[in-house]
Amino acid sequence: MSCILCGVDTYSEIGKRSGFSIVKCSSCGLVYATPRPEESQLIEFYQKLTPSPRKYGDAKRFIRRLKYRYILSKIKGYFPPGKQIRLLEIGCSQGHLLDAAKGDKQIVATGIDLDGVELEFARSKGLKVVVGTLQSVKFPAESFDAIVAIHVIEHLYSPVDTLSEVNRILSPGGILFSIMPCVAHIKARLAGIKWKYYTPPGHLWFFSPKTFSLLLQKTGFQSVFSSCFYNRAHLRSVGKKMPRVALS
Repeated sequence: MSCILCGVDTYSEIGKRSGFSIVKCSSCGLVYATPRPEESQLIEFYQKLTPSPRKYGDAKRFIRRLKYRYILSKIKGYFPPGKQIRLLEIGCSQGHLLDAAKGDKQIVATGIDLDGVELEFARSKGLKVVVGTLQSVKFPAESFDAIVAIHVIEHLYSPVDTLSEVNRILSPGGILFSIMPCVAHIKARLAGIKWKYYTPPGHLWFFSPKTFSLLLQKTGFQSVFSSCFYNRAHLRSVGKKMPRVALS
C-alpha cells in the first residue's frame, strides 16, 4: 500500500498487531496500518459496536462539561467576538460537545455519526444530529464555519478524502479542530509496537505534528496550531481553510 501523503510505497515495519503490519513511510514518516480494510468493512465494523451510552456521576459529568466548554472557547477564539459560528462535530457519538454548546448563543451546533444507540441518545437530548458519513450526506458547500473531529481521523478509511470534503463544506477562513493519538509522543516511542493506540482495524493512521501538517496542506488547510506536548499521548491541531488561488 502506498503512503496516502506522499505516494511512496516503501516503508519500514514497526511490528504486527491483530494481523496488521504497523509501518512507517520511508519518505514522509507517516505511520499507518496495512493492509487497509475496505471502506464497507470498516463501516460494518463500527456499526456492530453498539455500546450503551456511558453514564457518568455528577462530578465526572461536570468535569467533562468543563472540558468541552474549554474546547468551544478555544474554537471561538478564532472568530470575531459575537460572530455566529455554524459548527459541525464529526463522530459526535452521544453528543457531549453538542450538549455543551446548547447554551451558547454564538454557536449553532450539528453532529454527524453512524447510526447507533449513542446517536439515538443524542437525539433524545434534543441535539441536532445527522446519520451517515460526510461523503454520503453531502452538505452544501460552505455550510459550516468550524468542524470538530475528536478522536476520529485515525479511524477513517481515507483521511485525505474526508478532509478534502471538510474543506469543501467549510466557509472561507473556517477551521478544523482535531484531537488524535500522537505517535511522536514519548509514551508512544517508549511503548513501541505495544503502544495502546496501535489497534487496527479500529485505528489505521498514526500522526505526528509533522505528518498531520502534511495532511492539512494536501487537503487545502494551513496548520495554525499543532502540539502533542501533553501528559496524554494526544495531538491537538487547528487547521485553517486556505483561500483558493485563482487561475490566471
